[in-house]
Amino acid sequence: MRCLVRSSVNIDETFQGETISSSKMWSRPGGKGANVAAALGLAGVDVRMLGAVGHDATWPLDELSKRHVDVASVHISKDVPTGRAFIQIAAEDGENSIVLLKGANFAPNASLDDPAAWLNEDVSHLVLQNEIPLATTEAFVRCARTRPHVTTVFNPSPMLTTPELQAFPWDGIDVLIVNEGEAADMHEALTGQAAGAHPAQALAQVPAFASIAWIIVTRGRHGSSAGVQIQSERVWVDIPAASTTHVVNTTGAGDTFTGYLVSGLMRMTELSRENVQAILTRASTAAAMAVEVEGAMESIPADEAVTRRLSL
Repeated sequence: MRCLVRSSVNIDETFQGETISSSKMWSRPGGKGANVAAALGLAGVDVRMLGAVGHDATWPLDELSKRHVDVASVHISKDVPTGRAFIQIAAEDGENSIVLLKGANFAPNASLDDPAAWLNEDVSHLVLQNEIPLATTEAFVRCARTRPHVTTVFNPSPMLTTPELQAFPWDGIDVLIVNEGEAADMHEALTGQAAGAHPAQALAQVPAFASIAWIIVTRGRHGSSAGVQIQSERVWVDIPAASTTHVVNTTGAGDTFTGYLVSGLMRMTELSRENVQAILTRASTAAAMAVEVEGAMESIPADEAVTRRLSL
């Protein structure tokens, strides 16, 4: 089994300070796609990153390789720079503002944008997000839909616009992962009504999502909820948030959760409530460990560390 991540690779340029003067600066590997790929690699499954960087900064690929990610298929552009997120963090209250440079993530590339060339027999799982052109994401969804051996996982972050949500080929998605706020926004965009007190269950009632086998909603300190189709019935599994020793930075928690959840799907031999609960618990524990460490990709724990935490 192999997971293909068709998504983004960025550099997070973080500045601490006020409007003009900055007291600290960090350059770290990032991009939601790269972070999820790193989590999959650290979780011990076979993962290939499919994306693009610029010739100006290829070192994020070295960081992915250290985390056991196959980066041989990542395109290196001579003309377009590596994507970047410029993050300014106020020293006093930690509030941040972000400016994005899409860079190579959005540069047209006939090879990368042809899903038929990449969704071969050895790909069992496909992970998509929304940090590359939406047309490319949709093309991969439609192609994967014609390949029954591929499980398609979609984390629509940053969130799609209302027209994009309405036009998206949801019948090609097997696993949907969103946070509670995103679930509420999606429900309102597609139904015109508020989701109410239980966004996860409300989202599952939207006709466009009826065919999605796994609907997973993360709820921060309240844990996560998953509605999974087991023997023609959607079964709900709720788990509490895993405990943390301390909170340093929450940036990488969501991508860590996604990576570890997909690794659990790849290893699952039987679909049952117990196995769903175990997969969610492991993903939640890994995400909790990630918030204890500075950075995004750097904060993702290795599989052995997650196993040790679960044994405590």
